[in-house]
Amino acid sequence: MTPSTGNIAATEEPIASRVVDRSDAEIVRACRKGDQTAWDDLVGRYQRLIYAIPRRAGLSEERCADVFQEVFVTLLEKIDAIEKPEKIRSWIVTTAKFKTWSSVRAEKGLYSPETEEEMEAQMAALPDAAPLADEQLVRLEQRHLIRTAVNMLEERCRMILSMIYLRESAASYAEVAAKVGVGETSISPLRTRCLKKLERILAD
Repeated sequence: MTPSTGNIAATEEPIASRVVDRSDAEIVRACRKGDQTAWDDLVGRYQRLIYAIPRRAGLSEERCADVFQEVFVTLLEKIDAIEKPEKIRSWIVTTAKFKTWSSVRAEKGLYSPETEEEMEAQMAALPDAAPLADEQLVRLEQRHLIRTAVNMLEERCRMILSMIYLRESAASYAEVAAKVGVGETSISPLRTRCLKKLERILAD
């Protein structure tokens, strides 16, 4: 079984994340057993974060898609050797940064760094036109963690928080109420309860 990443190359943004409730470690262990659904869940969970890294470095759509594909090809090759499945996010981010840097340095004629520290130092020396600043990556990872946590909520909370906080323009309480099927005055207390549930998930 292999991760399904073939349709990423045709889009500027990766496809929408699947709703997954398994932990990273559970998904990695299932991938090792050849579970195609687990591979699909892993792609769905991390596609936004992976794709954003080369985009932040100023790579073209085609080269961003190449980086995305290379990350999962490498993961497929090394899935059994990953010692800490629960840390797969860190492994994916580091791999995506190396793949991105490999593409950047090919254009600039720079030597290949042997360590992540060397890579970070070389990237820091690049002009501002092609940054991969740590604070940008932190924001991307935080956004990813929030989206993943929201996906772990029950459907009503997921819908309420997504409509209010995760859209480009927040939905009104009236719109949310109509979608959820409750009175408009119920949305504020429901939102509060859902945020508390989200906070507990993020704390875990």
